Amino acid sequence: MLVILFAFAALVLAMLMMFASFSLGGGEEEVPAIFKITSITHGTKYESKVVLLHTGTVTYTNSNLMAKFYKNDQLLHADILTMHGEDFIPTQHHGVQTMGGAGCSGNTWLPGERIALDFSDRTFHPDDMVMAEIYDTTTGLIISRHSFRA
Repeated sequence: MLVILFAFAALVLAMLMMFASFSLGGGEEEVPAIFKITSITHGTKYESKVVLLHTGTVTYTNSNLMAKFYKNDQLLHADILTMHGEDFIPTQHHGVQTMGGAGCSGNTWLPGERIALDFSDRTFHPDDMVMAEIYDTTTGLIISRHSFRA
């Protein structure tokens, strides 16, 4: 009877520890910053150009990447369904006027290459907190997250 009581107590303790780790965020993995915002230009007309740098070590197929951007924790309504420049041009995209740079030309985004996104004027202002999330469209998983103060 005592053995059963100890086994039951150990089971309850294990369940409580598992619950505590989930509620404290211990069960979540941190999203790496593979693609980092290196600059945001907002000039006198608030031109709102964002430059992303691939700081990782893996080469990515840019047509399999999509991006979401947030300004001050609010999701922007900017359609960036691909990071491949030639595929981006004919799409219906709102909130982003152009995409350019070595990372979006060709089929891959190599480490050390940049992509510049020209958002609609007045998207970003000084002191805005801008966050970029990059997703792998083949899996639907987020692969990079980075924040930058404009």
